[in-house]
Amino acid sequence: MLKKLTCLSLVVLLLLTLCSCGGNKGADAQLVYPIDRDPRFLDPQIIYDIGAKNIIANCFEGLVAIDSDGSIIPAAAEKWKTNTDETVYTFYLRQDMKWKVTSAAGKVIGENYKEEFDFRVTAHDFAFGLTRALLPETLCPGADSLFSIKNARKVYKGSLPASALGIKVIDDYTLRITLSQADPDFLYTLLESYCMPCNEEFFEKTGGRYGLATRYLIYNGPFYINNWADDSSVSVRKSDAYHSADSVMPASVYYSMNNEQPTRLKKLTDSTYSVTPLTAAQAEELSEKKHYTVNTFPSSVTALIFNCSDEGLKNENIRKGIVSSFDYSAAEAAMGECDAAGLIPDSFLTGTLKFSEYRKETDRYSNPSPLTVFKKGLSELDKTGIEVTVLCSEENENTVRTLMQSWQSVLGVSFTVYAEATDEVTLRERVRKGDYQIALTDLSFTGNSAYRVLSTFTSSSKESFTFFKDKKYDALVSEMKKADGIAVLSTAARKAEQYLISACVAVPLYKTDNYYGLGKKVSGVVHNVSGEIVYFKYAVKK
Repeated sequence: MLKKLTCLSLVVLLLLTLCSCGGNKGADAQLVYPIDRDPRFLDPQIIYDIGAKNIIANCFEGLVAIDSDGSIIPAAAEKWKTNTDETVYTFYLRQDMKWKVTSAAGKVIGENYKEEFDFRVTAHDFAFGLTRALLPETLCPGADSLFSIKNARKVYKGSLPASALGIKVIDDYTLRITLSQADPDFLYTLLESYCMPCNEEFFEKTGGRYGLATRYLIYNGPFYINNWADDSSVSVRKSDAYHSADSVMPASVYYSMNNEQPTRLKKLTDSTYSVTPLTAAQAEELSEKKHYTVNTFPSSVTALIFNCSDEGLKNENIRKGIVSSFDYSAAEAAMGECDAAGLIPDSFLTGTLKFSEYRKETDRYSNPSPLTVFKKGLSELDKTGIEVTVLCSEENENTVRTLMQSWQSVLGVSFTVYAEATDEVTLRERVRKGDYQIALTDLSFTGNSAYRVLSTFTSSSKESFTFFKDKKYDALVSEMKKADGIAVLSTAARKAEQYLISACVAVPLYKTDNYYGLGKKVSGVVHNVSGEIVYFKYAVKK
């Protein structure tokens, strides 16, 4: 891992400046936002960490953007048109876009970069970024969401060259993307970090180091990274190269690394933070204070999930025995109403509309003879019993212990279960890495669409945390990319979601919200559908 350009005195000076004056006010405010950890790398085509995605979202600009109402609006593309069946998109790019190249990045390009480098952001840059995302060697986490592009799946699998992709540069400022079938999610997919532009010349000059340090990045968005301190902070500053620099309100945004959730509310109320994610309890406490704002997003589901790569839990009958002996009345007594209609959060989209508007009630798996099903699984595994640990947050430890009693009363000595409680950040990290057997956790998904949620559970997903491998399920998710219209897409999504729940890979329990607190007189902050991506372009501190 390359060291970012930093020095201790610079970091201390920046912190003192931010904390002593709280940042300038109005259009030149210095805003502060906490992220969990050091992003490690900031290559838009391969990042997966939500903190990294936030930084990229503010330093790059895609073909389209999202407004405060969640609608798609022009961005790098000032307009676009489609054919009658919406399989061909032609994007007409702004002609006033320039790459922000810092002096450090300039040295990577070459001694005479100011005279020799083409600073224009063109259709070639967007074509190269999208192509990179679909090359198998890139290992882009969200590449499958681009499979509606003509030949994308075959290019990703290596059976066709990149030149076969339905991505064509018509001229410097016109890009045509041809889909193999209509995709109602397509414009929303273009919001993702892996759809950001990438300058091929600069990328090649980095020699495989693209995104590993500030000198190995150039930017086309409203901000650029001016300091990246290992395990401490990332600071971004307003870009003078941005095509609409006068519309960018903050002078800078400081991403402070802090994975201690209990401290975030205090840091907001003492004016250290301008915006911060909050727990439900913190949001309730803040809502009672004057001059603060709490934004709420119905964007996640708390579920019991199973690691299907585990020796015992890979057996479906074992999972079904455990799930069907689940005592929902005990869960509701401990946690409140189990009101989740499914795994897809209510605010997520199918096409341009919320999935919740199309969803029918999802049936949880149940079996009148859970012990019989469980013993059948044991027989298939040639075992007399299994031992598992349920990973959970410290807040939910008592809930898990209550449920353990119901499991053992039904399944008996053939099922030995333990509870392991940890803090929220560690819980999320261990689930992401697959370092668990069963987990009671909040399922938060990046992106905006039902497809993004369901594709996470497919056999080929690089974002999978359940390691579920099932060809029938994979086929159901693939059908979503072939859906003609939102109604058909929604029906396909409901089928895939129900299959996943019936296979007892994940058991949705209750809906949870993402909460974000805004400091005194902070406004103009825009979020994506889930709330997790925070755009600061129009943010002000009055």
